[in-house]
Amino acid sequence: MRLVAGGAAAATAIAGFTIGLAAPAHAVTVGVTTTLTDPAGNGIDGYVAAYALQADGFYDFTRSAEVADGLVAIDLEPGTYKFAFQDDDNLYAFEYYNDKQTFEEAEAVAVNGPLALSPVALAARATLAGQVVSPTGKPIEDASIQIYNAADDTFETSARTKADGTWAAGVDAGSYKAYFAASGYAFEYYSNKPTLATADVVGAGANLGQVTLSRGSVVQGGIVSAAGAPLERAQATIYTAGGSQVGSDLTDATGNYRIEGVAPGSYTVQFTDPVGEYLSEWNADKADRATADAVEVGVDAVVSVNAALAPDPEAAIDPNSVDVSGVVTDSSGAVVIGARVDAYDTPADADKPDVTDSVRTNRSGAYYFTDLSDTSETTFKVQATDTLPREEGQYDRIDRWFGGSQTYEIASPVTKPAGSVNIALPLTGGISGTITSESALTVENTIVRFFDEQGNPLDETQAFTEDDGTYLSTNLVPGTYKVQFIDFNATSFFGGAGDIRAHAPEWYDNTSFTKAKEITVKSGETVTGIDAALSQDLRAFRNPEINGKPYLGGKVRAYPGVWSLDSGTTYRYEWLIGDTVVGTGDSYRVTKSAKNKRVTLRVTAENDTLKGVALVSSQVIKKKPKAKVSVKGKKATVLVSAKKVKAKKFKGSVIAKKIVDTDEYGAPVYKKIGKAKLRNGKATLTLKKITKGKNKVVFFITLKGGKYGNAEVSKTIKVKKR
Repeated sequence: MRLVAGGAAAATAIAGFTIGLAAPAHAVTVGVTTTLTDPAGNGIDGYVAAYALQADGFYDFTRSAEVADGLVAIDLEPGTYKFAFQDDDNLYAFEYYNDKQTFEEAEAVAVNGPLALSPVALAARATLAGQVVSPTGKPIEDASIQIYNAADDTFETSARTKADGTWAAGVDAGSYKAYFAASGYAFEYYSNKPTLATADVVGAGANLGQVTLSRGSVVQGGIVSAAGAPLERAQATIYTAGGSQVGSDLTDATGNYRIEGVAPGSYTVQFTDPVGEYLSEWNADKADRATADAVEVGVDAVVSVNAALAPDPEAAIDPNSVDVSGVVTDSSGAVVIGARVDAYDTPADADKPDVTDSVRTNRSGAYYFTDLSDTSETTFKVQATDTLPREEGQYDRIDRWFGGSQTYEIASPVTKPAGSVNIALPLTGGISGTITSESALTVENTIVRFFDEQGNPLDETQAFTEDDGTYLSTNLVPGTYKVQFIDFNATSFFGGAGDIRAHAPEWYDNTSFTKAKEITVKSGETVTGIDAALSQDLRAFRNPEINGKPYLGGKVRAYPGVWSLDSGTTYRYEWLIGDTVVGTGDSYRVTKSAKNKRVTLRVTAENDTLKGVALVSSQVIKKKPKAKVSVKGKKATVLVSAKKVKAKKFKGSVIAKKIVDTDEYGAPVYKKIGKAKLRNGKATLTLKKITKGKNKVVFFITLKGGKYGNAEVSKTIKVKKR
């Protein structure tokens, strides 16, 4: 960028030249500093740009720097410069140094060494402002706002909402239009308008108040036969004017469909029959999309489009041509409309069966094979699959073979001609619940994952919470499951990124996978009340531990414990005496300052935005005694001593515990096998339940009073036979 030193020059916003340009390194640079504030003197974020005077009388753009919290610092070679300043959000007036509106008026500054410029205070601009919320009133963060000049509908500037849904955009005097959009919501123009042309005009300085973005408009209606009978499982599909599919829905038992989330615009609607009994058509009874009437959809509107379909003459069945027929129902007794029924041949090599013919059930659940007579095969195996989507909240139907088999190998054979080859499809079951936040944060779109008895995730059956925190999954095959709740970004979780949003993952019911409650799902039934209250904090399922030598002069080591989220979690360790931090890191050398006190380990776990803290304390810090354990048969002898200390000084107790298992977090599970009093530094225990093989036993020695701390001695006792 070149600007002339004198005469007319165009002022250009800094956003246009902060593109990473920098002057070539020649002389040693010096620092130029100042402050950038709003009219009230508050530091603001923004940019500073420097233009250097050249020998030909022009100023060349030389360097720019970001301004954080109002602190300006830019390194320049000695020379003569002009400076320009701008804030990040464009809420304040762009200016040249010092308080000038044009480049010609800008003050030329000689930079011969470190230099502090006069403070720069940007004047406030007029703004457009407001708040964007969801239909439930929840603030929408990171919604996009675009501002257009109302005079010619050209783009002017943009802004994004903060966490509380508020936004502001700086503008010059004039009239404007505003556009709002956010992920998962339908766009709109202010106020509640579908197009830029129809948007309301507002003046600079206006507060647009609360703009509620909807989940989109609704196109709905009924599909009936030519005789007026409702058609279940007929299909309505919406297309844009350019032919792109927007949404689709099958009719319910009353012949009604409903397509939600439709953005404002002009559309056409096609009506088809996946069952194959009726002819397709476009809205207004048109033969193709080109001639179909346009359906205009506004903002947050409900538009009705109905259709009456004519029967397809080719769907008629000649009873004399039927080879195999039957009815498909589900386990509730309801007929299955539009199920695909496949007839497989029965070759000598049973590993290579082929589909001979495929048909669909009609609206009575009946199917008819009429082409099997064209083959030399006489015996078949028949499978039914409900391939069409079901209504929201309905159970899925599980495919089955004739005879109730799940596999081809053991399916019952059918010899043509045959009737009453009926097949019943079992229904899936469901799990539902409500997820809330312990911190009153939002939980919509939290992922609910289901794991089978082997711990395998069933990602094809995951559910997501609605705006009110409820969830429902109705496509679980009957069986036993465990449930996990994960507040991850759904767009990245299944790609492996797993961006955590606000809460720590949790198993039902607030535990680990191993301890999670098992949920039994039955066909055609939903298990309700599988709820969760998610925490912002990471939780330690197994507490941290202080290992090593908790004695004067000894070295102790930190074990972080097991947390509700381990993958990607980092741990910070602090060692405290009282409330004073005396050391950091995963180990600490115990000093005299800890004498007769306890050392506390504070573990801070961090994972993205989540954090958790757990504490554990040592025994009272004293000198280390010398403890020795010897075992002969069932008898164990414990000796405690110290240099220059008489044996009678050591009194207390000894408990022997055998490690019989480890829990789900890896912690040892003990069983007491012996106990005795310690007198004169000696205790004798009779050990019970020592078994053949290796017995791992820990002797816990507790001393009374004195200058010496408690001790633990681990010993492996080998028993050849009992």
